[in-house]
Amino acid sequence: MHWTILNNPDNLWGKWLKLSHRKHIISFILLGIVILYYPVFQGLSHYYLFRQSEQQTTRLQQDLEHKQQLLQSLKQALEQHLLTPELANNLPPINQSVQQLSGKLQIINHHWIFNQKPQLTLHIQGYFNDLHHFITVLLAQHSILHLVSLQIHQAEDTDYSIESYVIFQLNLTQNKTDK
Repeated sequence: MHWTILNNPDNLWGKWLKLSHRKHIISFILLGIVILYYPVFQGLSHYYLFRQSEQQTTRLQQDLEHKQQLLQSLKQALEQHLLTPELANNLPPINQSVQQLSGKLQIINHHWIFNQKPQLTLHIQGYFNDLHHFITVLLAQHSILHLVSLQIHQAEDTDYSIESYVIFQLNLTQNKTDK
């Protein structure tokens, strides 16, 4: 009795059986495509998520390496007695301002050099107006910083128009006399 449903020429199965051999093959191919679509789509979405997490991991590793270099240079300066408590209190607000003011600029390298007068060296990519705003506001916010060197080059092979190297010097002695 249940076999009569399969042999009925008026239902969907019976109509499909009446189709030509070529149409059977086409319908199997279409069915195969529909069945394989979901796993392929899932595989592509997993690959995309993997690439995103890989890029985020790379960015976090670069950030960690930068912070470790900064910590290492601070430890080295402390060991050489170049890092005084007054100087140590001035560095975090300056570093925080650099990060906050960078905005559209991309800071490629950011490190302190501790000599008689500590220097902040920045390698920046961006646009001139953004760089001008960054330097102007940073110097206005931190009067103990002085611009020592500014080199600007036309950027090549980047999305930015300029590449610059900026050196600021920390002058704590002048700040004491101004007060």
